[in-house]
Amino acid sequence: MTNKTNFFIKLITSIYDIKVFSKYAKEGILRSISYAIFLSFLLGGLKSAFVQYKNYNLDIISLVDQTVAYFSIILFNLLLNSLIVSIVAALFTVFLRMVVKYIALYSLTLYAATLPLIIQIILEIANPNISFDTMFIVGTLTYVILILKYIKDEIIRNYT
Repeated sequence: MTNKTNFFIKLITSIYDIKVFSKYAKEGILRSISYAIFLSFLLGGLKSAFVQYKNYNLDIISLVDQTVAYFSIILFNLLLNSLIVSIVAALFTVFLRMVVKYIALYSLTLYAATLPLIIQIILEIANPNISFDTMFIVGTLTYVILILKYIKDEIIRNYT
């Protein structure tokens, strides 16, 4: 795997492959934030298109306005909720007896948030009156803890 990975490869592997997260976190915080921006734009555009289609309002100007609005909301929530998950995950690293840089943990959390964010957007499209932020935080935290446990087991396996 090269130092720079394609966005769509990251998107697909972040959904199912727990082994790649340590490699993605090593790419740095700027790459993970740019991944979050692209992911938010993609999901914001999809959510906007579904809402426009659902309301039978296929106006291009309102589609662009709504895409920008959803993009900014999704990005802000993703960055803030990932910060919350990173803080809680930092506490779990103490229990796992791991030393992890906070920036790397935040970067890892942004990638781990891919699947919970996709599920959250689908649920918000189906049921727009309910906020699924708590589900997103719990899902991402669970995923991050599993990733940290895998990384610790991998380190132990390579050490012995």
